[in-house]
Amino acid sequence: MKHILRAALVSSLFTASAVLAQDMNMEMKVHVDEDGMPSTQIHMQVPDEDGHPQGMRMDSSSTHMEVKVKGAPPSGRRERVDIVEEQHEPRRRPPAPEPVYRDCGTQRDPGCSMSRDGQYAMDGETFRGFMKALKSQANEISRQEMTEKMLKRQYLTAIQFGQVLDLFANEISRLEVAKFAAPHVVNPQHALGFASKWRNSISSEEYTEIISEQ
Repeated sequence: MKHILRAALVSSLFTASAVLAQDMNMEMKVHVDEDGMPSTQIHMQVPDEDGHPQGMRMDSSSTHMEVKVKGAPPSGRRERVDIVEEQHEPRRRPPAPEPVYRDCGTQRDPGCSMSRDGQYAMDGETFRGFMKALKSQANEISRQEMTEKMLKRQYLTAIQFGQVLDLFANEISRLEVAKFAAPHVVNPQHALGFASKWRNSISSEEYTEIISEQ
């Protein structure tokens, strides 16, 4: 941007001088420093009103341009043109989007925003329908089969998982459901406390081992 601005300024001064003079000699040198910033030197011989040649030199650097005109007084003069560069604020990256709130039908459920195997837990509407279908099965064996069938493609939060376990009064059936459902719980570490749902210490220890392996 800087070299384009300087080039435009040099071109403007050169054009203005050319209009006033028909005969002139010009020598232009362009230098580029280590940082890639160009500088320009232009030497011109322009005749004055009496036909006498006068020297003109224009030097441009990274921040300003100097124009020197050599001639008989009072025509000799020195001009300085400052380049004002527009400052642009660096672009700021937009803030990361906040996670979208999900309702899993379990109020403030930390597992609702978590995922496992790239899958989120059932949303509130799906979970309510799931629970309603399970409660409609009076026989626990049928309820267990339905649970396993539904959870082949669905995932649960720990709180949802706990509510499903509460639907099974028989501790053996409850443990079997826990074994099948544990790999589909998105936050299994939050389900360790459910070991208290078993009165049988052996079943309770087995449940703890199952969850700890997740």
